[in-house]
Amino acid sequence: MIRKNKIYIIAEIGLNHGGNINVAKRLIKDAKEAGADAAKFQIFEPHTLGREKNKNVASKIWKRLFSSDADIKKLQTFCKSQKIDFICSIFDNESLRRIGKFNLKFIKIASSEVNNLELLKNIKKSKIPAILSTGMSSNYEISKAVEILKNPILLHCVSLYPCAPSKINLNRMIKLKKKYRLITGFSDHTIGIDACKIAIMNGARIIEKHFTYNQKLKGLDHILSSDRDELKDLVNFAKNYKYYLGNGKINPSQDELKIQKIARKGLYFSKNLGKGHKLSFKDITFLRPENGLNINKFKNFLGKRLKKKVIRYQSLSKKLFK
Repeated sequence: MIRKNKIYIIAEIGLNHGGNINVAKRLIKDAKEAGADAAKFQIFEPHTLGREKNKNVASKIWKRLFSSDADIKKLQTFCKSQKIDFICSIFDNESLRRIGKFNLKFIKIASSEVNNLELLKNIKKSKIPAILSTGMSSNYEISKAVEILKNPILLHCVSLYPCAPSKINLNRMIKLKKKYRLITGFSDHTIGIDACKIAIMNGARIIEKHFTYNQKLKGLDHILSSDRDELKDLVNFAKNYKYYLGNGKINPSQDELKIQKIARKGLYFSKNLGKGHKLSFKDITFLRPENGLNINKFKNFLGKRLKKKVIRYQSLSKKLFK
């Protein structure tokens, strides 16, 4: 599963390879170099997706997918050579039967299939751990899916492409985590990675982000995808964000206390003064660095007489007074 205290990052390659195995391998390699934990692809049978007109659309998409077992095996083998997990989204029972032979670490269930209860039951029977996106899904539908799958990883998702920041509703992810007490994360369709970072700061254990080598390419997903540099930024944030949170202690650290002595002010004489002079507030100034005396203790010296003469900017000390 997912290691404790680890943010699992999925590079969702999806359709961005355009059906070209060499482009797919390049994206897998780029995802690995960026530090992603997994590269994800989509598997489905076009005749199971929709009727007539939709079938034609699905067939066009299908040409941009890897349909044969041989292609799937090539991708899995290449992922293994790059030491990155190979994950697939499936949309139908036929695809589930096909990928069952590939010993996947996870099956990804798209938001569109949350209410496909027969598919969910078969995924549960496959014993392959499931990641469930919850876009477009009601509270009841999610509860029913969780009941069938038992312990899926839940991903908050908003099924808009791209999704505006004002519609991302990351508080929903927090509620899903609190309600189901499952590993919870975020499947992101916004432009950029700000939403992913905020999700991580709010407890996401898994992040799915569409991935491309060129965000300016034509197609539905490229504009909302991260490239290698952007994904690397996200991975580095996921590794280091806890350092920013710290231990929550209010008192300053030992390192800060060293700076405190330099940055804070101490008590000094504002002018040259003679022996026996009676100290007034006008004779004192507050200057850096701190000299061991709290500046708020100045009243303890007012009205006292000097044992000997002092010079301007000399530090105050108890031994100088009678």
